[in-house]
Amino acid sequence: MKTILFVSPTGTLDNGAEISIVNLMKFLAAEGYHVVNAAPIYGVATENDYSRYCESNGIECYLINSQRWWWEDAPAHIFGSEEERVVSYRDTIKTLTEIIKEKQVDVVITNTVNMFQGALASCLESIPHIWLIHEYPEKEFAYYKNKLDFIDQFSTDIFSVTGDLNNHLNKLFNSREILPFAPYTELKSSNIQIGKKKRIVSVGRITKRKNQLELIRAFHEINRKDIELVFVGGWDEEYKRECERYIKEHTIASVSFTGNVENPWDIVTDKDICVFTSSLETYGLVYVEALLNGIPVIISDNPGHLSAYEMFQHGKIYPLGNIDSLVEAINYFIDNFEEVKSKSEMFIKTAKEKYQIKSVYHVLIEKINQAKTNEHAIRHIKNLLVINEKKSKLANLEIKIRTFVQRVMYKIKNK
Repeated sequence: MKTILFVSPTGTLDNGAEISIVNLMKFLAAEGYHVVNAAPIYGVATENDYSRYCESNGIECYLINSQRWWWEDAPAHIFGSEEERVVSYRDTIKTLTEIIKEKQVDVVITNTVNMFQGALASCLESIPHIWLIHEYPEKEFAYYKNKLDFIDQFSTDIFSVTGDLNNHLNKLFNSREILPFAPYTELKSSNIQIGKKKRIVSVGRITKRKNQLELIRAFHEINRKDIELVFVGGWDEEYKRECERYIKEHTIASVSFTGNVENPWDIVTDKDICVFTSSLETYGLVYVEALLNGIPVIISDNPGHLSAYEMFQHGKIYPLGNIDSLVEAINYFIDNFEEVKSKSEMFIKTAKEKYQIKSVYHVLIEKINQAKTNEHAIRHIKNLLVINEKKSKLANLEIKIRTFVQRVMYKIKNK
């Protein structure tokens, strides 16, 4: 069986890209592949909850201390000086090449468009590199439009989330085919509770991109005293305050925020309607989870939701930003709840049949199995990309302290 090195974007399990590909890693490990995962950490640590989760599922996990893991112009705050970040990039590339050699890696897979180190490390060691793209080249991710030539030249194969994103990228990469995959969420065993009253439920982190304020505005228009609105998930403080201001200014009752819940579906009931109003998604994983749990669901028509809807063709779609259409959809579901609930429960079996991990990743797994030596001309200048000037212990300590202080100040500022 092949040995596969995954390069992961965050080293956390709080985003769809990580969750879906960690599920793939678990599946491959169970099938007998040797799966190695490299993820970022900021500070000195050999393990954390993420790495322990990987190890417990047969995934060998390396946490790499990094000043900057993503591209310079990718989203996220930049710490340290330009020189320090360049040094960190080189150290990461060197570490990845050492893992490739030590573990005799056959293929490297970079999960998300936001990192480049795995692409360089694989080419320096003459092995195939597969790039997985989850992000639309818009808004905070518009930056990578200028990097399509690099992505093209340093990839054996490129995959993207199926549907609208895949169609869009195939137009941008006119010299090659961008292959599709559907992100896979492993549905935790959930005991859907018996509810006492109908509720509108939104599952997911409360952020501007998730656009929960649109649902709050629609709930205000509905103005039904017998219905509750529940938000399940953590939040970005600033956006939550914006939502709370609107609730207070308009005297909206029966709205609650649960905060983070280990398994959100444990607090969803058989009287609930799920509504997801995101302005941008790469793939609607939470929509899929609602279907698999038999919960009636309404989704906005953002491209990621439509990509998932293309597979299942179930639920109600409303035009993003159209409050009147959202109000109409919610009122219909409330007034015809028994009918829509029955259809949702009957659809569970079909949803599970469509959403098998072997099916959604079968093309990617085929490409992994086809991996062969792939010599790239950049191997001739390897030393320029992996060797840094050695600094004294005192100089390294100064950098660590300065970076630590920067990160602490950033956290304090954004509390």
